[in-house]
Order: sequence, then structure tokens, then C-alpha cells
Amino acid sequence: MKKIILLLFSFCFSVVVFSKSEKVNYFDVKSVVEAGDICRTEYIYSPVLPLNQGNGRFGSSFSQLGLHVPPALSQSDNKYGNTHFMHIEHYGRGKFNADYLLPLLKIYWNNVFSSISSYRQHQSFYDGTIETSFIDNGHSVKVRTWFDALDKDLSCISIDTDKNALYTVVLEPEKILSLHYGQEVSQSVSIVKENSNWKFSLSCLGKQFVFFVKTNAKGIVEDGKLFLTIRGKSNNIQIFYKGKSDVSLVQSLQQTKDWWHQQWEKTSCIKFSDPNVQKMWIRSMALFLATFNDDKLGLAPPTGFAGNSWPFPFPQDLSYIHSVLLSTGNMDIAKSWIEYFSERIEGMKAYTKRLLKVDGILFPWVFPYGPFEGFHDPIPPNKFYYEIHNSGYLAKMAYETSIYVNNVEWTKKYALPLIREAAIFYKSISYKESDGLWHLFVEPSMGQDEKGGFNQKDYLCALYSAKYCFQKAIVCGLDDKGEYKKILKDGLAFASLKSEQGFYYSCQGRGVKDFGQQKHPVQLNELAFLPMGERVSEEALNAYNLRYKITQDAQIPYFYGWTLGEFLLAGSRVGNTDEWLKDWNNMLKSDYIDPNYIQVYETSKAHNMSYYVTTNGLIVQSLINNLVCDWYGELEIAKCYPWLSDVHFKNIHSLMGVSISGSIVNREIKLYLHAWKDTSFYLRGKKVTLKKGDKVDMIFNL
Repeated sequence: MKKIILLLFSFCFSVVVFSKSEKVNYFDVKSVVEAGDICRTEYIYSPVLPLNQGNGRFGSSFSQLGLHVPPALSQSDNKYGNTHFMHIEHYGRGKFNADYLLPLLKIYWNNVFSSISSYRQHQSFYDGTIETSFIDNGHSVKVRTWFDALDKDLSCISIDTDKNALYTVVLEPEKILSLHYGQEVSQSVSIVKENSNWKFSLSCLGKQFVFFVKTNAKGIVEDGKLFLTIRGKSNNIQIFYKGKSDVSLVQSLQQTKDWWHQQWEKTSCIKFSDPNVQKMWIRSMALFLATFNDDKLGLAPPTGFAGNSWPFPFPQDLSYIHSVLLSTGNMDIAKSWIEYFSERIEGMKAYTKRLLKVDGILFPWVFPYGPFEGFHDPIPPNKFYYEIHNSGYLAKMAYETSIYVNNVEWTKKYALPLIREAAIFYKSISYKESDGLWHLFVEPSMGQDEKGGFNQKDYLCALYSAKYCFQKAIVCGLDDKGEYKKILKDGLAFASLKSEQGFYYSCQGRGVKDFGQQKHPVQLNELAFLPMGERVSEEALNAYNLRYKITQDAQIPYFYGWTLGEFLLAGSRVGNTDEWLKDWNNMLKSDYIDPNYIQVYETSKAHNMSYYVTTNGLIVQSLINNLVCDWYGELEIAKCYPWLSDVHFKNIHSLMGVSISGSIVNREIKLYLHAWKDTSFYLRGKKVTLKKGDKVDMIFNL
């Protein structure tokens, strides 16, 4: 057993000595995860939020009846988002030479259910399954769905009915696809029987796609659809993308359950006494694991495999989730993203040079699924593709991952090249002016606040990104000529944006005009997205206190995009519990989430844009930072503790080089620190120095 280090810190906190045989009193992860399960017991004869499921490569949302909404009812019943299969490799290059994930397939009942009773739908996050059961006119029906966690190109469905019942299920690849930017594209469909499989061949946007369906149900093909007769028990349907597989339904279910059980055990876990907070935590973590993995085939869009709105990934949005992956121990996924980006450096450099005529990397607003060659040629779809703050988020992901990976060779190969090119980009658009400060400007360009102006000077979000990139380039030994050090010494042009109220405007030119009309409060970026120093600045604190006045419609309350998520995360880092609770409660008041805390809408009342995983990332970051915060280069425990009830947590990973477990009960904090590298940091004003493998137990008051 690793040695236990006992530290004595006078008045700040005391350490309780545990015997070497005593173990930390962890909670039961299974019961905590199951507290987030979704269980519906009433069938509603109107549109209802579908339930989302996936394995990081293949996924879908499913309706109340366990399958998808029939195409004929899509206009009325898709109020809360789409229901169809999506696969990360099922994409085409369409309008604007952009890459679009394409809907793969719908599977739906060909029957009308008019008298449903004994209804139950249960999503088990611990098992990775959805089970739907009901009685239809005296006949029992049960549907179970899952996406195989090991054979990730496989989706499985099992249907049981009474032996006297007769139903039909339809598998239909749609022949007309409505895509982003007003596209309607046609798709040719061919379905043929090939031994024990049905082979589906699709052709769309100049690409050929193949998938297979294996089933023991009798089937016939009509008009590009496969009709399956469902009778009795064990009607099995397996959908294999690309190739065939010999994995049985029983084996697939078992290995999927095993994977989810193991994943939950190794992932950081928090047990909240507040049931709604617990639901948000578990359901968000499950959504991350269902939406992303480490296979480097591509990255999911902002609503994942729900397929709502955008059919392509936004790297900025991914950065909000990346921090969660690092702090919850999902290093394999977080690490793979940095490798994925780094392996495409040359494409990003060429993309930047073609569009902006400057050196370095403008981290693309939207990342391609295919090659960079020809991507967005000749120009991207609109001005929002030129948001020049984005490269700072690439550098942050790379830098923080390198700390957790803690491997010099990996850092040199993958992380440093990204940080180097991001810093070069900001240097290439920096100019020293007569005020002695360095200003940023390039055409075309856009800021993070999408309601702000185009081609403006000194976007605040970009100044934050430039400062961060220059700081990290210096730390990483990438400032050979001392240029970044000089720029930081002279100062970037923050002062030119300072308002009379003591906060920064969003940019030169339109900053004053944009006050109160901003979609996103970029003034909070140093609290939420990019750490700037060892303490909160006066300007950021002023902006936080004015956040409801800065942001359009926030006082209604109504929030656009991920804005309320940023409010919450900024509040965690400021440490204002009353204001944090105000923001948390506004999620429901503003119709930003559904009443059952299942998911987050992209914008208040935007019900058809459900499962906006981007904001889930900010919310979960906020919950973690309420308990464990390392934003300012020290370890702060319970910095923003808004709950009156107890909280227990396990294996939260910190940039300080330790994983943290413990509890807060009756305002008493018990901590268990485990160093995963040699480290030295401050905790409550006292320096803690540990060697890799050291363990520390301590107790102090909130």
C-alpha cells in the first residue's frame, strides 16, 4: 500500500490520522447512477421528449413507443427533436463544400396504437439500455434498445409481443434529405437479401454507403423500405454499419452492460442529496459517454446523435466538454481529441492561409469529417465561420491535456505543435499602435458574441485567447525570439475596451452599442473559458455582477445558446452561492431545460433543439468547480457551495496533480488526496508537496 502522508496545518485545517488498513468510505456508484434513471409510467397522446442513446460512434433518440416517429408524423411529433439513426462516418460533402452528417435510417411501427395501458419506459444509464413496455388492446409489447459499447458499428433492438399479436416494423432510409442551409438532396436506396442479412445500399452526395440488417423476423421489401413482421417473443433486429458481424444479441447486450458498469466505476462520481442536481450530473455524464469516444473517426455535433439542427461539430463547443473529460478521468477520450487535431495541423494551416492570408492556425469554427482539401472552398457559409477567438480554446485543450498525460514525448508530438501554431496565429494579427498597446485585427473576422459586429477591431474574446496562447507558449518554451514576452510586457489592448462601469466592452467600434444586446457575455470568458491569472480581475467581477444587464433578454429570463451555462460556471469561480442559485433556478424558469432535468435546449424554449450537449459541459464543469476548483493555480475546496445538504465525491481529477475524493457533511469537509504525479500546490493558504503515489487524508470545516 502507498504511504499515507499526514500534514499538520495549524489553524487552517487539521488532519485526522487513519490507520493504514482503513479505506475511504466510498459510496455505491451503481445506486448513485441509478438515481439518474428515467422512468415514465404514463403514455401521452401528444409529442414528448425522446430519449437519447449511443456509444460515441452510433446513436439515436427514441420515441415514447420505443422506436422512431414515423415520417408521416414528423412534422407534428418532432416538436422535441428528431428520431433517426446517425453514425459518425455517415456524412457527405454538400453545399459550401462543407461536411454534413446524414440521417441513416428510421425504424418505426407501421401500426396505429389507439388504446395503450400499463405503460412503462425506463432508461437505465448504468446498463446503457432503454426498455419500453405497454399493453395495446390487450396485447403486451416490449421493446429494448442499445448501442453496442464494444462493437461500435452495431445497434440492437429486441421486441417481444403476445403470440397472438401481429405487428409490422418498417426500416426506411429516407429518399429526400433536408439538410442544413436549405438543402434538399435525393438519396437512392437499394435493399436486397444477402444470405441471412438484408443489405442496404445508399447513394447520396456522390458517396456510396452500405449497412446490413440481421433479423429473425420475416421481411419483405417495398418501395425502398423493409417491412418486418413482428409476432411473439424474441424478434431480434441488429443493424451493422459498413460490415457484418457474428456478435449475437445476447453477447452484445452483456458486453454493453459490462462496459457501462466498468465505465461508471472508473469515471469520477458525485453523490448529491438534491435529486435534481443528481439527475443533471448523471444524465449529463451519460450523454457525454454516449456521444463521444476515442476512435478519432470524427466528432459529434452540438446535439450529438439526436441530430437536431447542426450536422457538424464545433470545436469551441467541444472544448466546454473536454474540461469535463479531463476532470472526470475520461483521459482516453480527451487525449484522442488532441491527437485528432494535431494530426490535421497542415490542413488547418492551409485553411487559415487561404481564408485569412496569415500564418498559424485559425481553429476552424466547424471541423470537417473529410479532408481539409476543398473544405469550404471557395468560402465558408457565413461570417460566423471567422470567429478568431477559437484558437485559444485549442491551445487550452492541448495544454491541459499535456499536464494530465504527463509524458514529455507525447506533449512534444501532439500538444506543443498546436500551442505553437495558435500563438503564431495571434502574433500574425497583432499590431502595436501609438498607445503602446498591441491590438488585434484581421479581415474577415468575427467575435464570439454573434450579435456583435463583423470585421471589428480588438474583439475581447480574441484578446483573451491571444493572451492565453502567448502565456502558454512562453511556459512551454516556444518563445525563442522573446516576441510573446514583449507583447505581454507592453500589454494587449484590454485597456482600450474598458467602460465607465469598470468592465470591458466586447470590441472596439460596436462595444458601447452592443451593451445589453449581447448573445454571449464574452466579458466572463476569463472566469469560464480561459484562466488569465492567479485571481479574478476587477473587470471580470464587475461584468459578472452586471451579466443580466449585459446579455440580451436575460432579465426576462431568456437565454441564447450556452449563455446560462457560462453564467453558472463563472459563478462557481467567483464563489457567489446566492447568484449561482439564481442562475440554476433560471434554467427551469426560462424553459432552458425540460421539467424533468433530462436535457438542455440550445436556447430557451427551442424545444426542437434538444440534447444540446454543449451547455451540459458548462453545467457539469460548474458542479465540479463548486466542489473542487483549480482555476487560479491553487486547490480550492467548496468554493461555491450552494447546498444545505450533504455531498460525497470520488476521484475528481485536478490540474494540481491529485485526484480528490471526500465528503461535505454538516459543514465538515473530509478529503482524500492521491497524487498522480510529483506535485506542489497551495490549499487554504498552505503549501502541499507530494510525490507520485502519495496519499493525504484531512478534515476541516466549510
